[in-house]
Amino acid sequence: MIIKERTMNGLPVVSLSGKLDIFSKNAFKETAEKYTDAKSKGLILDFQGVTFLDSVGFGALVVLARTFLKLKGRIIIVNPQDQVKTLLCEMHMEKMIPMYATDDQFSTFSEL
Repeated sequence: MIIKERTMNGLPVVSLSGKLDIFSKNAFKETAEKYTDAKSKGLILDFQGVTFLDSVGFGALVVLARTFLKLKGRIIIVNPQDQVKTLLCEMHMEKMIPMYATDDQFSTFSEL
């Protein structure tokens, strides 16, 4: 997995490429912890390059979302590929983590 970090509208964005699975979970977790440790109010996960998500990756997303909720913040997913979006929707993840088809859809919001 390739992980890149940037900001958009003043919020941190973590762009992921590859598989979010048992083998990449630790790298994802370490990156995400930077923002929870800093008590960031939000995090944007750009899933444009995510081609596969297994149960371990799904669990990592749930833990991250719950951590942000405890911090009174939240995360969102932008640009999910159809296969990954379908899986997340089947697991009703959109109730915990809002999903947006494009960065432009999210950019209308001033903050998370």
